[in-house]
Amino acid sequence: MNLLLSPFHLSDFDNDYQTSRNGFFNALESVPAAWQHHRQSHCHPLLGPSGENLYCDSVLISANPEPKHLLVLQSATHGVEGFHGSALQKDLLRRSVDLLELFPDNGFLLIHALNPWGFAWQRRGDHKGIDLNRNFVDFSQALPANPGYDRFATAIEAGNPVWQADGFQTHLADLTQGQYRYPQGIFYGGRDASWSRRTLEEITSGSWLQNAEKINIIDVHSGLGPYGYGEIINDHPLGSRGFEWAKSAYGDNALSAYLGESSSAPKVGLLDFHWHQLIGERGCFTTLEFGTYSSADLIRLLIEEQIYQNGLNTESDRDLLAPPVRALKHFFYPEETSWQEQVLFRGRQAIDLALRAMAA
Repeated sequence: MNLLLSPFHLSDFDNDYQTSRNGFFNALESVPAAWQHHRQSHCHPLLGPSGENLYCDSVLISANPEPKHLLVLQSATHGVEGFHGSALQKDLLRRSVDLLELFPDNGFLLIHALNPWGFAWQRRGDHKGIDLNRNFVDFSQALPANPGYDRFATAIEAGNPVWQADGFQTHLADLTQGQYRYPQGIFYGGRDASWSRRTLEEITSGSWLQNAEKINIIDVHSGLGPYGYGEIINDHPLGSRGFEWAKSAYGDNALSAYLGESSSAPKVGLLDFHWHQLIGERGCFTTLEFGTYSSADLIRLLIEEQIYQNGLNTESDRDLLAPPVRALKHFFYPEETSWQEQVLFRGRQAIDLALRAMAA
């Protein structure tokens, strides 16, 4: 059986957080109960748009509660990017029994909706405006400076694109690198560990994960690169064992931000760094980034949505039908069949490469 080409279920792509979560648990029913381990549902302190509770859910799928090899699939690090990540997790659940018959030493850790508030309210950041992928720094030390962003902070909060005067691409790295001074700006890393970071640290504290011999993490994102293409981003430092792991597992599919190969520039505070430290030399962390539209549109829409959010009295005043909110969702989640088909195929391909690398 070629599991890579088994039928797609486009119905796995849902339109809101709650339906996505329900679908995740429905897909989980296809897995024998004896193969479901370490199930956790971490309840967020705030509610969703319909007054529903919000959760980050995690489960290990494996014939053995302590598998030798571990594939981790994460969704909604950037909340609004959770729709296709959730679909890939449902797709993996449907195929997991057949895959584990082929790779019996493996287990699948699925972390669904790491940023459930952002997923439910269709924001990239969390309820405090924190970009989780800039939040993994040592807050006991001086926070990283970003003088490039400082130059444009006032203009960003006013929606005045003065950085375009000498070429948008010239300042793209400064704008996206991450900043820790402007809570009402974009790519804000926070001033302490976010709820999602603390939750991830708890999920990954188990001895079963600490004892795994090989670990491969895939964190699902969208927004950068050619439309529908799933770029495998290797953010491991050059020359590290993790860097070599990623190149060995994914070959020339793995593109390095540090070498300038990737659509993503080097950044500070990435969630990657939590996993780098955890896995050591046992595997690699990669971002699976599905392209949508242009980088210029990305910055413009993030700023417009941030200005909208800054004008609200409370987080719960957010209107999911407001034009800046709808535009942001469409940018990160094109509800279009060919894009969804590309997500499923490339996602399966990345998972297949990771499993074969660990089995080698």
